[in-house]
Amino acid sequence: MNRIREIKNLNKLKYSLHKQWIWGNKENFYLSQDYLQKINFSIQDLNKEIQYLSKPTMKDVIYVIVLIDWINESIEKIQQLLKKGLGNNYIYQDLDLVLKAKGYLRAIRSFVVAHPLSTNRHKKYGLDGDFICVDIRSKTSPFVKMDAYKNQWFYLSVDGMKSNAIGQPIDFVLYGYSQSIDQNKFYKYIGVSFSDLYGVAELLVDSLYELDKNLKNLKKEVIKK
Repeated sequence: MNRIREIKNLNKLKYSLHKQWIWGNKENFYLSQDYLQKINFSIQDLNKEIQYLSKPTMKDVIYVIVLIDWINESIEKIQQLLKKGLGNNYIYQDLDLVLKAKGYLRAIRSFVVAHPLSTNRHKKYGLDGDFICVDIRSKTSPFVKMDAYKNQWFYLSVDGMKSNAIGQPIDFVLYGYSQSIDQNKFYKYIGVSFSDLYGVAELLVDSLYELDKNLKNLKKEVIKK
């Protein structure tokens, strides 16, 4: 298994996101704190899950993807709740990386969890409706080990879909078919690394810390204008 770093929790948020006045009203403030708690619980669960990922089950894979998606959606909701769209008025130095990570997360969530038989809106990640996902297997599965034809192997990462990727280090395999390659005759193996998925979560959490830091110099008087 590729090395996975634990994701830092939100205990060190210290500038603005816990201040009530920045949300405009009490309702938004309380809701924002619920979202922050949701993120922190998801981080804790992701870190606990690391010990089981050397031999992941289908449930482990889906659980990790869903937890990261919860973090992503909660951060988006927090940005929307901030008064006068303050969450959109800052420059994050790693914005391009975050946008790429979010695109990857949406693609793999669609392919594995939401629309495995019809994912077609993520062409950048090789998922334009051609591939369908029918199963999730461990990389140690006997069926995976038997098939050594490199043109049957792909690797899905934050950078997109790579073909002929049989030697790529992976943690689990998405079983699927392709209409364009062989009219769905033979299995295709799409390898995925947990380090990519956890890297997405890490970037998302870092962006939340950056937002918190960016808001530290805002004054009530400025926000009221």
